[in-house]
Amino acid sequence: MTLLEVNKLILSRLSDFLKQLSDQDYQKQLTVFNGSSLGEHTRHIIEFYQCLIAQYSQVVVSYDLRERKQVLQQSTLAALEALAIINAGIDKLELDTPLLLEVNAHIEEDTPQQIVTNLHRELHYVLDHTIHHMALITVGVRSSFPHITLPTDFGVAPSTIRSRSSVQG
Repeated sequence: MTLLEVNKLILSRLSDFLKQLSDQDYQKQLTVFNGSSLGEHTRHIIEFYQCLIAQYSQVVVSYDLRERKQVLQQSTLAALEALAIINAGIDKLELDTPLLLEVNAHIEEDTPQQIVTNLHRELHYVLDHTIHHMALITVGVRSSFPHITLPTDFGVAPSTIRSRSSVQG
């Protein structure tokens, strides 16, 4: 399975999860998340993909330039529509595209730096980032929404799945 296909698979699992939620559950502020919601984590995932897909043709990508659209954390339908657009956009990516990643790790200063990278590497980063947030979503679901069903590997890294499989097998 290619990196493009794996990204699409993970995003389809996220879509399947969203289809089980009411907007009320999606927006609910959870204590286990220090007051953030499943919707906020989902919005965060979506916006990283949106940044990568929208900015890669400009050579410089900055995940800090997310739009932070509130509707993506309030409406499961809006999130599902955004994920469908992302899936279509993934099909058009050229993995060997060279990029500069613009980052600013400073809290008080606006001093961005650029790091040489490529689309293949950034797509892998966004995949890891997505899996990490899906793991957090799993914690939120288990703590507050026992009626929601998640696959056992939802939010689990592929290397962890392979490792668990080799230990059990």
